[in-house]
Amino acid sequence: MRRYSSAFRPDIEGLRALAILFVVLAHADLLGLTGGFTGVDVFFVLSGYLITGQLIQEQRDTGRIDLLRFYARRMRRLLPAALLVLLATLMLVWQFLPPSMWREQALAAAAATVWMSNLHFTFAQFDYFGGAAKENLFLHTWSLSVEEQFYLFWP
Repeated sequence: MRRYSSAFRPDIEGLRALAILFVVLAHADLLGLTGGFTGVDVFFVLSGYLITGQLIQEQRDTGRIDLLRFYARRMRRLLPAALLVLLATLMLVWQFLPPSMWREQALAAAAATVWMSNLHFTFAQFDYFGGAAKENLFLHTWSLSVEEQFYLFWP
C-alpha cells in the first residue's frame, strides 16, 4: 500500500507558482490575460489533493479521522497569517481611504475573519468584475472562504 508523504514536492510548488502568476497577471491586467480563475482553480485542486492524501493516511494509520485535530491544524496554519493580513489591511484602510468607505471595508474584513467573504459579497450583490468591486480591499478573500467552507464537509 502506498504511503502518503508530506515531503517537499517541486511539481506541486511549480503548479502553485503558475497559479499565482495567473492570478497576479489577471489582476494586473497584463498581457490581456483574464485567467485569474484558472489560478484559483489550480489552488483548489492542489489543496484538495494534498488534504485528501493526509486524511486518507490518517485513516490508514489510526483507523479514523480526528476532526477536531484536523480543524485545529487548519486554524494553526491559516489564522495567524490571515489575521495579520486582515488587521494590516484595515490599518491601511483607516489611514488612506475616506471614512465613507470604512464601514464596507470593515464588514468585508469581519466576514473574512470567519471565512464567509463569499457569502458577504454575494448578499451585498458585488459584481466581481464591476468597477465597484475593485474598491473593496477584501474581495480576494472569497476564495479562501470557499475553500474553508468546503473543508467543513469534506473530511
